[in-house]
Amino acid sequence: MTIQDYVNKGLNGIINQMGEIRNTEQSPHGYSIVFSNGYVASIINKEFYYSIAVCDYEGYFNWKILNKFDNEHNGMVYCYTEDEVCGVLKFIEELGGE
Repeated sequence: MTIQDYVNKGLNGIINQMGEIRNTEQSPHGYSIVFSNGYVASIINKEFYYSIAVCDYEGYFNWKILNKFDNEHNGMVYCYTEDEVCGVLKFIEELGGE
């Protein structure tokens, strides 16, 4: 799988409890991928790496979910290849809902 594959299957039109609409989006600086389990991956594409964090549909970041991958960046994961990013996205996708 590629990052684009996750973007393509990401959800759109999810309305959270505050009435905000969550969509999977791609921008020049990264991605926001909405999963069906209640989580959203925020990916920032830096020049030499990707930074990934996870929040719920309400926009609250969970800074502990990704500690399995990296305990040194305050809840974010730094990835240097697309394969590493996809490994983290697969993990997020397989999380149980909140």
